[in-house]
Amino acid sequence: MIVMVSTDKVTRSVADVRGLVKDCGAKLADLGSILFKFRWARVVNVKVTDADKDQLLGIALDAGAEDMIEPTVYEDDSEEDRSENCYKIVTSGENYSVILSKLRHEGVAFEPDNGFELLPLNTIEVDDEAVDLNKDLMSKLLELDDVDAVYSDQI
Repeated sequence: MIVMVSTDKVTRSVADVRGLVKDCGAKLADLGSILFKFRWARVVNVKVTDADKDQLLGIALDAGAEDMIEPTVYEDDSEEDRSENCYKIVTSGENYSVILSKLRHEGVAFEPDNGFELLPLNTIEVDDEAVDLNKDLMSKLLELDDVDAVYSDQI
């Protein structure tokens, strides 16, 4: 996992993240030590409730998107959790505005905080116990005031 933090109190933020990671039974790696497993990509997020998958795929491909990633759905996700999941339309920086224009033209709502995200180069499948532990850790990390995002390569 990669934890993105914005803070003016680095020592406090590191202590908060380190303590939470330790409490959840995980280990904190050195800064940047797993960044090579991810790539920065321009992403447009569209909630699953705001578009039909096939329609969205057609729009994305017509507009020149590189890929469309479906959200990972877990058996124990509540209906509310599933409604918050997003399709991720991956595109180049040059093509980003074309994608947004095409979505607007087709009347598809997209998340206003679109931009760059870290996407895993390869995903790792883990067992159900690890999925539960990782979801719990990610949820707790996102509750910290200074944490902006958490990225994982595990499914």
